[in-house]
Amino acid sequence: MKQQIQKNLNQPQEASWKQYAKLTVGSTSIWALLRHEVITGLLINFPGAMGLWLRRKLYPSLFAECGRGLIIGRNVTLRGTRNIHLGDNVAIDDGAVLDARGDEATISLGDRALVSRNSIIRSRNGTVNIGEACDIGANCILATDSSLEVGAKGLIAAFSYIIAGGNHLYQDPDTPITDQGFQSRGGVKIEEDVWLGSHCAVMDGVTIGKGAVIGAHSMVNKDLASLAVAWGSPATQKKQRGD
Repeated sequence: MKQQIQKNLNQPQEASWKQYAKLTVGSTSIWALLRHEVITGLLINFPGAMGLWLRRKLYPSLFAECGRGLIIGRNVTLRGTRNIHLGDNVAIDDGAVLDARGDEATISLGDRALVSRNSIIRSRNGTVNIGEACDIGANCILATDSSLEVGAKGLIAAFSYIIAGGNHLYQDPDTPITDQGFQSRGGVKIEEDVWLGSHCAVMDGVTIGKGAVIGAHSMVNKDLASLAVAWGSPATQKKQRGD
């Protein structure tokens, strides 16, 4: 897979507004694009309680699916909105990004999920599923071009990085790395009730079992069992919850 984003933004045979519409709303519907531009243009930075109320009332029409009680802060960036599904009482804090690019891209946030300030959830023709009551801390990045799943009631502390696919190939020293495409090891699955400490990195191909706890500043590059308590770089199990 080559750098698909650059390709999508540089197609001389396609009108520039259509390229922009694909990026922004996930389709070439002029009406969907106009609706998105008007609503976000007027409300993206509207302050105070009135801004929250107006976004709650008008933003749901932008998404493929949106439950009741939506909370969206200021300066939230939305891309590929027709590929984004939100449950009830989802909260997206100031400066967050939901980016679903490509015809196969999907982002789903379950009921009562929280995306904190400045965090990024990005899918490039992949699937992101965030379970109900998940708490994603500030300044996190969750990205995939395959599959990324976080089970219900997960805790992802601030500055964590979960990368599910999109690893650059680099074997050929005579070809620039950006021209060699990507590889995927099957995505990331984090089961329910997992707690990732601050500044954790979870690499592609990893499964973390239910109820596991990962210490701060850990790098997880292999599977961890349910109820494991692990830390380090790479993270290794030190003990078991309940022992």
